[in-house]
Amino acid sequence: MTLEEMLAREAIRYTIALYNRASDTADYALHHHVFHPDALFEVQGQGALQGPDAIIAMLLPAARRRGAFDPGNFQRHNLTTTMIDFTAPDRATATTYIIVVTELGIDHAGRYDDEFVAYGDRWLIARRRATMEWSRPDSRFVRWLGIGRPVDTASDAPDAYKNSA
Repeated sequence: MTLEEMLAREAIRYTIALYNRASDTADYALHHHVFHPDALFEVQGQGALQGPDAIIAMLLPAARRRGAFDPGNFQRHNLTTTMIDFTAPDRATATTYIIVVTELGIDHAGRYDDEFVAYGDRWLIARRRATMEWSRPDSRFVRWLGIGRPVDTASDAPDAYKNSA
């Protein structure tokens, strides 16, 4: 691994963490610093959105609907394993597992399947697919997504994983 790759990996991890910090602190304007201007964002069952403005326009009202700003409610995205693979000198893919804790306890778990692109001195999300793989029955996020049961992780796996088994 080269020094440039190590620096790129840290820049990618920083972008992933900044996305979660923006969501957890309800500072949705920070999403302008994590998404490429032409980024695609897919949330299971919700379709794909393009560009930071459209992404924020979906995330902010969704946070209100699930009670993210209600007194006593909070959320914390905890990142676990992140696997980063470079597909070109200025492009990478990453899969990150997450566990989300709310005032209810462990709320849900899932993953981000991301494509990153070098953009100026940063690595930005060019495409994100957010998938909830498990949730507690009373999860506020399930209420927002309209999903009453965990997703089928076998059929929802990225194509790269389906072909490697």
